[in-house]
Amino acid sequence: MLKTSVSSASFAAILFLLFNSTLYAQGRELTPDRVNQKVQQAAVEILVNGRLAGSGTIIERQGVVLTAAHVANGKDLKIEVLLANQSRLPATLHGKDASHDILLLKIPKTSGGYPALQLSRRTPLVGSNAYLVGSPIFRHRLFFKGTVSQSEVSAEFLKPHYVNVFYIQSSSPHGTSGGAWVNGQGQVIGVQSAMLFVNNAPYGIAYVAPLDAIRSLRDNPRTIASASAGFAVEELWEQPPDYLAQVTEGTAGVVVKFIVPGSPLERAKVPVGAILTSIDGNPIVTRDAYVTAIRKHEPGDEVTLKLRVPNNVTEQEIKFKLGTLQ
Repeated sequence: MLKTSVSSASFAAILFLLFNSTLYAQGRELTPDRVNQKVQQAAVEILVNGRLAGSGTIIERQGVVLTAAHVANGKDLKIEVLLANQSRLPATLHGKDASHDILLLKIPKTSGGYPALQLSRRTPLVGSNAYLVGSPIFRHRLFFKGTVSQSEVSAEFLKPHYVNVFYIQSSSPHGTSGGAWVNGQGQVIGVQSAMLFVNNAPYGIAYVAPLDAIRSLRDNPRTIASASAGFAVEELWEQPPDYLAQVTEGTAGVVVKFIVPGSPLERAKVPVGAILTSIDGNPIVTRDAYVTAIRKHEPGDEVTLKLRVPNNVTEQEIKFKLGTLQ
């Protein structure tokens, strides 16, 4: 039998090659300055009726621009894209997903195409670096750095509806909405949607539209219609002590905190503060569970809700057809 041996130096060399091949496969991170240079080429600003309304990024050389849906939300709007060289180009709607706060715009084609950023192939890892170029409060094309705090998608209420987002720890003030968050290679991992505010003060947590939803809309541009129930909830353990003191022991559910005017709950005279215990017979105890239960339906589907006031075990059953978010 032939025997072979590997010296410690050779073994170290093999480990070095394996380690670096892994780095190569994952992509080496650029310095923040290089990320900024790369993103600045594709970063744009969004003008609505002549006013700077948000940020954006070119993601297709043929002229597809990624931004947030709420940046240009309305009818009969004049939308323009302001390039890095200050050129103002007319833009038209290319695709919209309001449930993730994503908007795609199309600008005129040009010979040679536009500088564009690629979408990342992978969901960002918790703890990884993230970068954003945006124009907060009319300050142009500033560079921000953050840390991915949670990559799993959750639901946040941005009046008058919910959006599905993940979280990045960073300051991202008004005006950065629509800017692309990128990883250390300058590849898009999300879109800036909003920030966590408490008593009108920002708390350094950015709401970011997820990569999978961006890719889906880019690959199949369209206007996506999602189901909406017309009210917002908070989890029971978020409530103040005086409210919790009224709640019957053993109660589980979410608390109705905002009702959209004209929605079925308003017509049924359900009060703010009522507890939603189930949807279609399925218990609801978190905000995410509520949004998931609604979004698994199509607009126009009928749902059955059970609600009760905090100090009463008697439940009220309401059936109604879901509205449309688009």
